[in-house]
Amino acid sequence: MDGLIAFGILLLIALPIITVVSFFMLIGTRRRLTAVERRLIAIEQGAGARPPLPDMIVPERIDEAPEVAAEPDDFAGTDATEPAPSETAAPARASAPSGPRESLEQKLGARWAVWVGGLALALGAIFLVRYSIDAGLLGPGIRVAFGAAFSLALLAAGEWLRRSPRVTAFSAIPAANIPGILTAAGTVGLFATVYAAYALYALIGPASAFILFAAIGLGTMAAAALHGPWLSGLGLVGAYATPLLVASRDPNLAILAFYLTFVSASAFGLARIRGWRWLAIAASVGALGWGLLMLVGTTSDALVGAAYALAFLVLTLVFLVIDVHRDSDPEPTPDWLASLVLAGAAALLVAGSAAHAYPATSIVAALFGGALMLAAAWRYDAVALGGGVAAALVVALLYFWPAASQAAAEPTTYVVDAVAAYFPLPATIVFFANVAAIGAAGLIATALARFRRHPEPGSFATAALVGAATAGPLLIIAMTYLRISGFTANPVLAAVALALAALYSALAARASSAERPDHPADIIATGLFAAGTVGAIAFALTMALDGGILTTAFALTSLGAAWVETKRPIVALRYAVLVMAIAVFGRIAWDPYVFDIRAGSAVYVSILAGYGIPTLAFGAAAVLLRRRATDRAALAAEAVALAMLALLVVFEIHAITFGGDLLAEDTRLGEQGLITATAFAFALGLTRLGRRGANPVTSVGAMIARFVGLLNAVIALGFALNPLVTGEPVAGSALLNEIVLAYWLPALLAGLLAMQPLPAGSGTIRRWLRLATGLAALGLAFGGISLEIRFLYAASPDLTVGIIGSAESYTYSAVWLVLGLLLLIGGLLFDVKAARLASAVVILIAVLKVFLIDMGSLEGIWRALSFMGLGLVLIGIGLLYQRLLFGGTRSTAPPAPEG
Repeated sequence: MDGLIAFGILLLIALPIITVVSFFMLIGTRRRLTAVERRLIAIEQGAGARPPLPDMIVPERIDEAPEVAAEPDDFAGTDATEPAPSETAAPARASAPSGPRESLEQKLGARWAVWVGGLALALGAIFLVRYSIDAGLLGPGIRVAFGAAFSLALLAAGEWLRRSPRVTAFSAIPAANIPGILTAAGTVGLFATVYAAYALYALIGPASAFILFAAIGLGTMAAAALHGPWLSGLGLVGAYATPLLVASRDPNLAILAFYLTFVSASAFGLARIRGWRWLAIAASVGALGWGLLMLVGTTSDALVGAAYALAFLVLTLVFLVIDVHRDSDPEPTPDWLASLVLAGAAALLVAGSAAHAYPATSIVAALFGGALMLAAAWRYDAVALGGGVAAALVVALLYFWPAASQAAAEPTTYVVDAVAAYFPLPATIVFFANVAAIGAAGLIATALARFRRHPEPGSFATAALVGAATAGPLLIIAMTYLRISGFTANPVLAAVALALAALYSALAARASSAERPDHPADIIATGLFAAGTVGAIAFALTMALDGGILTTAFALTSLGAAWVETKRPIVALRYAVLVMAIAVFGRIAWDPYVFDIRAGSAVYVSILAGYGIPTLAFGAAAVLLRRRATDRAALAAEAVALAMLALLVVFEIHAITFGGDLLAEDTRLGEQGLITATAFAFALGLTRLGRRGANPVTSVGAMIARFVGLLNAVIALGFALNPLVTGEPVAGSALLNEIVLAYWLPALLAGLLAMQPLPAGSGTIRRWLRLATGLAALGLAFGGISLEIRFLYAASPDLTVGIIGSAESYTYSAVWLVLGLLLLIGGLLFDVKAARLASAVVILIAVLKVFLIDMGSLEGIWRALSFMGLGLVLIGIGLLYQRLLFGGTRSTAPPAPEG
């Protein structure tokens, strides 16, 4: 009995499609017969050429339809028996100069007057009814009757004027057509009259009101074929709004779906016959909106929703695909309108399944709809994107399907073993797996059948179908992995992914060894199948492995893809390396603790292996890719290798700082100092590598590393972790402590980096970064020496404890002078002006300290030694400048004679 009910509902929904399609096919046949008759008459009369056919406007595509303003009136005084003008008159009309631009007076008199007049007539009818109500002149029945009579009179007047040759002779402005305006006013009046009879006076019931509203809306769309396109919009709005205007306590969704299908079919047919693309878009939006609206509420029915969605899909395929593209070119442009409407139908099918908790009826309907889309994509290249839409349909269907919870709710208790396999499998899991398998198989089979049927497919169709056949099954496996296994290891799915990789590999080899190796379609197919192979292998590794093993497996897969690319020059394999890099970073972001080791002595080896192997793998992949070309893929591999190396060093520093405890959330002065030194070391190494040749990776990497080092030096070492600011104890001995690691080592590397010459053509940013690096080196060196002196004199590791004595104060002055002297000597020997300027700054600070602080705070021998040392150093500096820097510029004039 349920099967008979379902068949009856499907037949009820299909009847309007069959009726409307037959009607418009009959119209098309009649037009073609009329065209044949006219051509025969022209031939008999000796015209010798095909006459223009005013009523034969049937464009091959909706988006190629002529403008409405240029469309002739199909039924305005055209006699099929009259001889047609000769073809020689057509070029004369085409080459005739365009008329003068329409003036404001013409717009006011010819256009706006008509529009305002039509609006005034409609409002006049409404105000007349309102007056009769306020004055109590007439009863409800007479008011409704007068409203209907006035509306019908307007319709009759519009039709009479349309048929009158005198009116059609001067009413030639399509946007201000007087008969059409009167017809529209009459239509609005009829809508208002029926609504008043139903909602205000209760003169008719819901069923009668529904029938009248529907008849007015559909009749308005039919009249649009005679009066103009905008009238069809009015009728479409009225037809789709009819169910909203009529309330019902027990709505019949089957009848509503039948009505909406008939309205949509009529709108599609009218849009196809008249070439009104906008009407097809409006009908699609209205039909999809009603489809989603029917899913809301307690009265929703899964069978009716599925039947309506399939009916809408069939209408789309008939009117927007089959009828439009049956005679299309071998290389057609993509039909975006049809593709978007197909996507809307797919969304409606998925929403219907989700709204009804995934009954078998909705799922089967969704699969059948996907099959129809694949068939259209297989047959028509213009809608090859239908393959991608079908893939998205299956993926979305599986994503929103709560298979695990449904399986848990089944009455039988199932046992889950160690590999997350069910014994026996629940019925829901079996159904889910079958749907996934059918969807993946259908996508692959469609692509293969397309190549078999069309040996030379277009590039667009190839990319769309092969892309759907590769990305679709991979995403289907991913959704299965999510919904069945919950992202836990599953060897069964891993084996399926490996089998898929083998299939894609064979297809890629077949496409690359074809007889047309340079054909764009074969190149695209080879690349996509090769990318699918790498992706399937990555999925298999993800489903079989976990932790650091997965990270290293991804990296080794990228190396394998690069090696295969050296044997077979497939472009997609080069970018597969980049995809693997993204997978590695995603895995690290998900869980940076490689090999699931977070503490202990083994953590050092795990970091070295977990980050070192990907570093070597991507570095080797970059070398292999560079053998053929230095493109974005090769540069990306280099960048990933550098990033992985940086992460390796950072994690090792963190582990060493906290004794192998990666879970420590705190940081220390020594850790940040080593990270700063690492950043400057990276910048130094990349800068020197960049001298060998232009390489954006080394150039940009050096700038990023330098910037990170400068930020860390200023923020972390200068303020946030400075022991004089935080009061944290400094760890280490007198010669090797955190101050040496945090300040001396970064200062040395920053100084070496600042001394590197700038490449030719360096911009302002590089010059400022170099200056900032030099200042950071000076600041780190000065601060490191000062903190070391404080550490040696302090009574405890806490540098904020205790006072500064005379000996410590004198040591600051002496050491600062020595530092300035060393900078000066180095600047003079190596001719580095920046070092000489830095020495001047340090010596100036020492001089100010001696005169401003030591003179008042030091006593006895310390004050004398301070000034004596300062004087000796300054005199020595003067001698150095005179002898080394300006020794060659002494005067060579002869001495003056005696007497």
